[in-house]
Amino acid sequence: MPVQINEVIIRAVVDAPGNGNSPSSQSSAQSSNTDGDSDAEIAERILEIIREKLER
Repeated sequence: MPVQINEVIIRAVVDAPGNGNSPSSQSSAQSSNTDGDSDAEIAERILEIIREKLER
């Protein structure tokens, strides 16, 4: 008998390499980008990756 899955919940936690788990290191990582990229450049890169995946 076939089984239908109505909902899938995926959760992930991503830490940048070299960052500790202390609150001070997390707040500093959130306040500035490690590569110095602007938010617009990061968003554009994400959209580019999504477009590439949709083309496959």
